[in-house]
Amino acid sequence: MKEIVSFYLSGKMYGVDVDHMQGIEKHRELARPTGLPDFMEGVADIRGELIPVMALKKRLILPPADVTEKTKLLVFRTRNGKIACIVDGIYRILQIDNDNAQEFPRIIQSEETGYADFVARIGSELILVINPENLINEAEWVSVGEILDRMEEEDDD
Repeated sequence: MKEIVSFYLSGKMYGVDVDHMQGIEKHRELARPTGLPDFMEGVADIRGELIPVMALKKRLILPPADVTEKTKLLVFRTRNGKIACIVDGIYRILQIDNDNAQEFPRIIQSEETGYADFVARIGSELILVINPENLINEAEWVSVGEILDRMEEEDDD
């Protein structure tokens, strides 16, 4: 049995395994330091911690949408640190039995689709479940980490 947090991006449902979740936050004002990779929207101060915020739609090459009252930040824990992703809205936590979770097809797995963890079936609907560990590569993490370090140093001054 797997538990996923389901969410919407550009009218489609996606999910993430609850084991990767740190929390769900309201969308908020973001700092926009120079030098962030194109797919990063900015940096959020969440309970005194600076967390990089990814425009997940840009990363997944999906059409943009306006921020609404339903827009949320999903905060993920990864081996390199925390990252938040902007989503259009949260659906709910879904329980997926193993018969309805299929590994993402290896034939279409690539560096660009490395974020794809598995496909969950809910009734007749398929949900792509992403793995936050693979949303940012090591070089991108180094770049983001340097920017976060610079921001923290500026705050200490």
